[in-house]
Amino acid sequence: MNRHIVLTLGRSGSNTLCDMLNQHPEVLNFGEVLGEWNQIRKVQRRLRLYRKSDTAYLDRVLLDPKFARFANMYRSTDKRRKNQPEAVKVFRNIETYGVKDFALNFERYGLRQYLKDRPQIKVIGLIRANVADRLVSTLMLGNTGVVAVRDDTADTDIQLHVEPPEFLRLLKAIDRENTLLSNMLNEIEADRLMVISYDDLFRDNDTRQKIMDDCFRFLDVHPIETRTRMKKILKKPISELIENYGDCIESIRGSQFEVYFAEDIEA
Repeated sequence: MNRHIVLTLGRSGSNTLCDMLNQHPEVLNFGEVLGEWNQIRKVQRRLRLYRKSDTAYLDRVLLDPKFARFANMYRSTDKRRKNQPEAVKVFRNIETYGVKDFALNFERYGLRQYLKDRPQIKVIGLIRANVADRLVSTLMLGNTGVVAVRDDTADTDIQLHVEPPEFLRLLKAIDRENTLLSNMLNEIEADRLMVISYDDLFRDNDTRQKIMDDCFRFLDVHPIETRTRMKKILKKPISELIENYGDCIESIRGSQFEVYFAEDIEA
């Protein structure tokens, strides 16, 4: 069984990508395992396992075949409980197993070199280069608490007030995160790395399907047709979302971020 990881940042479309990966019967992909909020991390902390080594913990999660089998059993039980038998996977048919996690978590837990040092793990890098778009998505998450939606129920009437210094601070933080992710991906050998752009993934159905076909081939499984079951939370431009948008724009004049708001600054 091959191993892979989706390396990304928050608000970059990773839930959609992982959902489409898991539509393949030969691909098993789980969400984050390093963050303190997820269930497996909580169990590890509670049982005091690998207290001195997050490297050993991640090795167990990613590389131990017994853990992969257990994880699939746990997932299958959960899918049956939710009356989703079509999502249950036969373990012997799984060709590649992996997780999704954030570059920030690798840095936070001293695992900056982890993927570089493990040539047996394929890496799918998912990037959202536009810091303005990630900022808006981050603000929406903070306001609504909604990570992803599967229908058209997103609230389009929300308006946010963002203090101009906070607007600039968030842009700088997101830019630093993007740099971290790019640097980590640049350290991975080309033959075990595939990089996907958020803008391409969400461009249109044909482009998305081509990306998924390439992704499945990269993981050494046959391509299948996938469908997008998650919808974007944001449905209106940032200028309409932030009620004091003009003040925020003034705060970034002369900064490196002008390029992302060029039309509004020129106006």
